[in-house]
Amino acid sequence: MKLEVSTPEGLIFEEEVDAVTVLTRDGELGILPGHIPMASIILPGVLRFRRGSNEESMAVDRGFLYMQKNTLCVIVDAAVRVVDVDDAEAENARKRAEQALEEAKEKHMDAAEIAQLEAKVRYQIAKQRVKRTVSP
Repeated sequence: MKLEVSTPEGLIFEEEVDAVTVLTRDGELGILPGHIPMASIILPGVLRFRRGSNEESMAVDRGFLYMQKNTLCVIVDAAVRVVDVDDAEAENARKRAEQALEEAKEKHMDAAEIAQLEAKVRYQIAKQRVKRTVSP
């Protein structure tokens, strides 16, 4: 099946894959070629895809996916492949996101703003986790 991953900047990944695993609001979802048409909301986390015996990962922010005609389209706010993750930048971004979240809670911001900041923290943690899964 074809996997397409897009962000507001455009298409960042388009390749044939054998399987995809992604975190949705209903739990972890595994998708294989020939899957029935579907749509789902994606939560920030790690998207894994397999080609043959090789598995790769990318960190994805919130978004949605839809499967149609053996093409899985993933549309997210941000995504980064493991090969593109800079450890120091990811750690700094995670710390900034966590600090912003704490400040929002102290200022009693509304739940939607806090949820958005929590999603940013989850995305930054996913970037670090993706990098660690393939680093020696």
